[in-house]
Formats: sequence, C-alpha cells, structure tokens
Amino acid sequence: MKSNKVILILSIESDRDLSETISSNGISATKVWQKGDLKLKGSILKYRNFGFSIEGKFYDIPSAGDLIKKFLADINVARSIKLQSVKKLLRVVIYSHSNLPGLYYDTGLLRQLADNDINLDNDVYFLDE
Repeated sequence: MKSNKVILILSIESDRDLSETISSNGISATKVWQKGDLKLKGSILKYRNFGFSIEGKFYDIPSAGDLIKKFLADINVARSIKLQSVKKLLRVVIYSHSNLPGLYYDTGLLRQLADNDINLDNDVYFLDE
C-alpha cells in the first residue's frame, strides 16, 4: 500500500476564452473548460470563468515543497505561470494513509509563487488503513 498520494493542480482562469492562448503558447492542459460548463457530470455547479488546469499525481513523496519546485519547472506549467491577466491557483491535495509528506515551503518557492501571482491552496486528507 502506498503511504501518501500528492496531487498538484495548477488552475488558470479568465473572463475571456483561453483556447487561443493555450494553442498559441503550446500548452498541453489536463482539463479545459468553457464558462458555464458543468463542473462535474450530473452536477448543478457550473464554471464561472473560462479556464484550464494541469495536473500531476505523485506517490510516496517525502516533501511537498520539493515536489512543487519540480512541477513548476515542467514546460507546460512554466509556460502557464507566465501568462498575464489570468487568475492562477496551485492546489496541493494530499491523501495520507500513514506518512504525511513535509509541508515546508522555502522562501525561494514562495517568492516564485508570489512573483508569478499564483495563489496556493493546501488540502490534506487522512485516510483509514
């Protein structure tokens, strides 16, 4: 059994259609949505803006901070965080069975997030064995 799973999700949202932005910047997104699309199948929740996300799943991670640095260096993520006039959110979702990864974020990482106007959100879930 794996001791933890970390999902990193960079979401980019805008009040304008981002389809052209994605293709012209050579970004390969995990998910793309249009304003008004349903958030989940059979849901009544709809997206308020246009957007896309890039997601990575990782297992048995000792430190979330080190993982985020590697994720931000990915070419698709690096191109996405340079976009201007968009809302950026980096979600760190952790599912832990027994071994919670370190949540230490050094000043270099926090500065990189701030310089690129990226909000950070952490969700931690402890699971029963």
